[in-house]
This record gives sequence, C-alpha cells and structure tokens, in this order.
Amino acid sequence: MKVYINKQEYEVAEGASLSDALKQVPNLPDKGIAVALNNQVVSLATWHETSLSENDKITVIKAFYGG
Repeated sequence: MKVYINKQEYEVAEGASLSDALKQVPNLPDKGIAVALNNQVVSLATWHETSLSENDKITVIKAFYGG
C-alpha cells in the first residue's frame, strides 16, 4: 500500500507499522527525530504498534543545532 513520508511516496506491506515504514527512509537517524501521522504526533514508544493505512501521511522532523 502507498504511504507518504515527508511528501514522498513509499510502498509498505499491508498491516505495516509506523516503525516499518520509517525503516525505508534512507539516512534517517535513530535519534533526534519527531514523527507525526496524519498531523498527530506519535510517541516513539508506540511506533512499533501504530498501524498504517493506505495514503497515510507521515511527517518526520529532525532536530538540529543552531540559533
């Protein structure tokens, strides 16, 4: 099924979790990111159990240093 991560289309298996989808993003850091699913922030502790549906929109925000 199709999901969108930061507006880019990805194919994931039916019943895939949020964690499964994020594994497909190249060079995604393990730490320092926040994730929203359909504009709702998802806690890191629930990524493995959060099921995805066709056309879900995932937003990944990376923390960075600066001022």
